[in-house]
Amino acid sequence: MKPLRHLLLLSLLPAVLCLGAAPDRFERTKARIDALLSQRLKPDALPAKPANPFLFTGAGALFAVTNSGPAGPAGPTTPAKPPVTTSPDTTPNAVMTDEQILAFCVTRIRIGGQVMRGERTHLLINSATYKDGDLIPVRANAETVYYVKIVRIAPTEVVFGYNEVFVTLPLKT
Repeated sequence: MKPLRHLLLLSLLPAVLCLGAAPDRFERTKARIDALLSQRLKPDALPAKPANPFLFTGAGALFAVTNSGPAGPAGPTTPAKPPVTTSPDTTPNAVMTDEQILAFCVTRIRIGGQVMRGERTHLLINSATYKDGDLIPVRANAETVYYVKIVRIAPTEVVFGYNEVFVTLPLKT
């Protein structure tokens, strides 16, 4: 029996030696997991001053919205008067008056109807709803966008304004 034990131990010896020297069979798997999760476990540092996602830097930003009403949260916001604009007929550097801009914008506003939401009247203008005090964007050309304000909505009329100029349009009843 003794020789059989020795023979069995001698036959198992190469297998035991191979197991001790064998590379880890999950080494490639561990390396792949580390590569995939390294960004999650050790992310890059954030910039000290992150970029503002709400800042529009495209060609359409010709003038900024400013507060021209009374101070406080109840003050209306209207666009500041652009010093030099492009006219609707795409003539560069043509200065238009507020009356001309408002007349141009009102011709491009399509009023689709009135909607009551709660206690407020909204107008369906160019496939969107607007209430008193809202600004309506009107695109003049590829670079110019004017913002016309709804000053007041009455059952029979609506008043639009641009800076200090106002126009009243009758509504179909």
